[in-house]
Amino acid sequence: MIREYLDRGGVVVFGGHLHRDWLPAASLFVPLAHRSLDGYRVVEVADHPIFRGMGTELTFRRGVAGFFARGHHPVPPGAEVLTRLFGGEPATYLDRVSTAGSIVVQATSNLLSYCGEALIDWIVGEAAQRRAEAAGQRRGLAAVYGGSAQHHRTLTAPKYARHLTGGTIYLPELADVDLTEYRGLLIPERSHRGQLERAADRITELLDSGGTVIAFSGGEPFPEFLPGVRWQHRPTNFWWWLEPDADLGVRLADEAHPLFRRLTVRDCTWHYHGVLELPEGAQALVTLTTGEALLYVDRVSTPGTMVISTLDPISHYGGYFMPATERFLDAFLPWAAETSRELIIRSP
Repeated sequence: MIREYLDRGGVVVFGGHLHRDWLPAASLFVPLAHRSLDGYRVVEVADHPIFRGMGTELTFRRGVAGFFARGHHPVPPGAEVLTRLFGGEPATYLDRVSTAGSIVVQATSNLLSYCGEALIDWIVGEAAQRRAEAAGQRRGLAAVYGGSAQHHRTLTAPKYARHLTGGTIYLPELADVDLTEYRGLLIPERSHRGQLERAADRITELLDSGGTVIAFSGGEPFPEFLPGVRWQHRPTNFWWWLEPDADLGVRLADEAHPLFRRLTVRDCTWHYHGVLELPEGAQALVTLTTGEALLYVDRVSTPGTMVISTLDPISHYGGYFMPATERFLDAFLPWAAETSRELIIRSP
């Protein structure tokens, strides 16, 4: 019920010590390891309407420290820290990313007793804004989480999660989700084919509504329900870089494309497992010297947008392997999030 309330643009303010898993994206309370006057000091306060003008005098109440916060709750990816303690612990955070609403989590204390009318005024304004956004806009780019450690690390890394404003969707539950509520869906490589097939109708509905589907494959064929996608296996040369004058043959097909403002051919080069036949009217972005595509954008085959690639950056970054994949994702995900905002219905 709380999750549904937040997804309609609601606001939840919690103060205390979370000890059970009921608040979306929140973690359990972590007490200060060393309780002391310095440890309790509030040393950083964001310029936010809740705390505006209050400064670090939050530390004391009638000359006694420790009332405000005696520990912290780990901050979800993409959330904003509003106050910190002496040791850097985030005593207060605001999460406007994990749901369509807003969540304020305060360690230990009741914020109303500190912020009074400023807090109430902010809640009223924030709720009005978030409800309007939830009613008039789709949620952002979501990512499919298949259950692997590699996927989890990549999709929850703060620098990447902030672009996945639609959050993550657990793969076994994907078939029961109305994806037309989202602007786009990212499907990592090495996702269970059977579970993706179960969700075929939902993914097709997203494309038919003008949404974006971004799919990586790695060494497996793409799901057959993705329109126009023709994949062919190629033997993988993991050791190409040891060869004299090593060149894997990867090329940028259109260096003027916005994706390549931050992405170089070196950032797209680690290895590949297969190639793609370019659909008529699609735009190749990364190719081989043979002309076969490794990454393309298709705005022709469906009313929406498909970004298709045989590369496997999510698994490798998540597995702490292949430095190029981090550079690739650093540039690709901001561009992908921007691309998913384009909700232009086209005739297939």
